[in-house]
Amino acid sequence: MPTIEIASFNAKGFGLNQADFDIAIIEEDKLESHRGLFHEILIKQNGSIIHIGNPDMKTDKQGGFFAGEIIDWDFEPGDIIIPEFDENKSTINREANQQFKFKILDQFKPEIDKLLKIALDNSPIKKVCFLTDYQFGPERGKTQIIITISDFWTQHDNDGLSINTMYEMYGR
Repeated sequence: MPTIEIASFNAKGFGLNQADFDIAIIEEDKLESHRGLFHEILIKQNGSIIHIGNPDMKTDKQGGFFAGEIIDWDFEPGDIIIPEFDENKSTINREANQQFKFKILDQFKPEIDKLLKIALDNSPIKKVCFLTDYQFGPERGKTQIIITISDFWTQHDNDGLSINTMYEMYGR
């Protein structure tokens, strides 16, 4: 299942209250993702991170924590075909049609926007990242500089977002 996280560089926490949000959130004062795709980038930095989860995880955050129910899976057309592993071959069939683009469901966009702005406001260097990690997306993560939160939403609305991408945004 996909993870969605917001990293705030050099931030020392946010003081978020779960009751203020319909989506589940976990706040940590260390830039450490729940998944490993961007681990090497984040571990070299200081700051705080917000892990974003499905609404039904608001009261139970002990098990797996993921955000598949806030994603518009119908945005990118086509069926998701999970890569096949052949015991007789040493490689996986990488020709599968995997999910690469997505959008946030409309009802959750205001909350994600609010969290991005909180993260940016709490970053002394005015740098935040929105990142995703999904096992059925591209194998390698990529970083894209977006500049502002407004630019992020323009890309989201016009072209969608890419799975397994870390979007960098800055305050002015």
